Amino acid sequence: MMATIWARPLQGATLASLVALSLSVATADGTDPFDDDSLWDPPRTESNRGDLNFLTDPPDDPVHHHQNQIILMASSLDDGWVTLRQCHNDIDRVGRAQILYNGDTTRDIEIESQSNIEETWVEGASVQLRQVQPDAELCVNARSRMLQVLGDGEYLLENGPFMRRYLDGYFPMRVTVAVSWGDLDLSLASSEPHVQPGFEVTESAHGVILETTFEGRLKTALRLINDEES
Repeated sequence: MMATIWARPLQGATLASLVALSLSVATADGTDPFDDDSLWDPPRTESNRGDLNFLTDPPDDPVHHHQNQIILMASSLDDGWVTLRQCHNDIDRVGRAQILYNGDTTRDIEIESQSNIEETWVEGASVQLRQVQPDAELCVNARSRMLQVLGDGEYLLENGPFMRRYLDGYFPMRVTVAVSWGDLDLSLASSEPHVQPGFEVTESAHGVILETTFEGRLKTALRLINDEES
């Protein structure tokens, strides 16, 4: 799912949040009521420089949690379109931000719910956020063409890169990707990254869940097979 958050942080602040796939920082204008360095809470840990590092001991403070709930239907196996519910919890405080989607592969974007954000709205292939406050949450529904049909009963589902970045530093982020295919005859053939400490993959007959807290840049890829055709 190609979604990008662009954030406008507080004037002179030391950190802005990069969530979803990428973030760029801009300068807040003087009329922004959040244009006050005293409102910004910088991270209490040192950042890394982009190397992927899974955290087996999550940080004491809450970190941005990015969740993707992806539903595959029978039609998805033909055209690649899936149903997406995307939620962001504990978003870093910024004056302005926008979540950008690929307009060619995303449709029917709608805001399901939001809290502790002064204002949100859909604008073209984006969701606009104004005055993101502490403990902010946002959930968005959409349709996305994110399943690649490889042929011979094989499919590829990719997400990322996920990151939480400011300038050259990467900070802890939590990501959950839950894929549901219901009663379709699918199973997980492989995952990238593979299961390891700090990166969990939970399989069932009806789907798979990826769960991790990490620093750096994370891309995920699930190779699925149709059991009837394999």
